[in-house]
Amino acid sequence: MRKAVKGKAPTSPCSPGIRGFSLIELLIALTLLVAAVSLVPVYLSKGVSTAELKSSVRQIVSGLRFVRSEAVSRSKEQVFLLDVQKREFTTHPEGKARELPQGLDLRLKTAQSEQISDDQGGIRFFPDGSSTGGEISVSSDAREFSIAVNWISGKVAVTDR
Repeated sequence: MRKAVKGKAPTSPCSPGIRGFSLIELLIALTLLVAAVSLVPVYLSKGVSTAELKSSVRQIVSGLRFVRSEAVSRSKEQVFLLDVQKREFTTHPEGKARELPQGLDLRLKTAQSEQISDDQGGIRFFPDGSSTGGEISVSSDAREFSIAVNWISGKVAVTDR
């Protein structure tokens, strides 16, 4: 225990020349660290989030089902067109293309008669609900979904691989 010297205040255990960090300085440093750590995943991940991947699969499935219902209700063949390079699809020949996220990998397996080019193809639906059939694979990083169109019934089914 230290003794107080007469006329002087007791000395602190730390010498006055050595100074620590203030609370404000620590808070600022922690805030910068948290901001840096939260930005790292954004810059490292080049793929698509799981939510975006599932949303894209739902959009494609919805488009396929819409085209099938249009073929049945109008009693006229309708085509779902997919461009795997541009990552977009159309549900009407004159319709606006719907874009999908850039990080997606798309593959289309369809009837040879519906293959327009290496990057473009379609799935044709007939007035009775049947189709030319096909499969669309949608993937990003380690996750992949397969969208299959049955050629007899025209039904659309999704499987998670």
